[in-house]
Amino acid sequence: MGDVRESVYGAMAELPEHRRVLGAVLEFFRPRAVGAFVSGSVARGGMDGESDLDIGIVLPDAAVRDAVWGERWDWAIAPWFHRFDADHVKPYFVIYLYEPRIKADISLYTPDELPDGEGGPYGVAWDDDGRLDDWAPSAVPAERAVDWSPAVHEEERFWAWIVYCLQHVRRGEYYSIAADFDSLRDIVEQWHARLAGHHAFPARRTETLFDTTELAQLFPTPDRADLKRALLKLIDLHDHQRAQLNLPWRTTDIARAQIRHWVTEL
Repeated sequence: MGDVRESVYGAMAELPEHRRVLGAVLEFFRPRAVGAFVSGSVARGGMDGESDLDIGIVLPDAAVRDAVWGERWDWAIAPWFHRFDADHVKPYFVIYLYEPRIKADISLYTPDELPDGEGGPYGVAWDDDGRLDDWAPSAVPAERAVDWSPAVHEEERFWAWIVYCLQHVRRGEYYSIAADFDSLRDIVEQWHARLAGHHAFPARRTETLFDTTELAQLFPTPDRADLKRALLKLIDLHDHQRAQLNLPWRTTDIARAQIRHWVTEL
């Protein structure tokens, strides 16, 4: 049985508590697991003091995995202050919060049920049968090109949803529109990402990729005046994006002007 590879600790040279907890988790599972790996910033790099530990433990078969999962409330790994099942996200997924304040996302796998490349890259901690070392190099996120093909229909939906929003604001249904505003905001966010060369808008670490000053103004409170402000800001940003694209738009200028006017009357 080989040792845990030192490479999995490479991203936490300045984070001794993260290293301590990761080491404790891996050493705990080492006798029963045929492999283990890390992902997220542990594998990718760029960790800081608030980073999670994303850990995959590979058990030899489904029976062993079920047995280990059944013991998850008694894993004597390291001092913890909270823990909970996260199998609403994916099967065999539990989260532990260790002292002093380190979150470890622990997933149990078998060699025949390893995650796909969307969660990559992965760093192998040990591999008893060579399967993880074959899997990890190719399990990386697929390259995706920017795709503007949905834009014309997205623009049609955008204006229709603006009308829907203003109708409900006129009724005084402020809370529902503030809660549903993400559907409208999503179109502007996705276009913002595409114009910057990204295939999709990331909800996490957004501030590291974009200036979010104007996008942050698209989170209205359930108040008539603030909803009006956010709708007008949304239209301004959308119009600015639209002007940069040469596409066969189907929403007429007359319709756009009329809808904007209705919003100004709120």
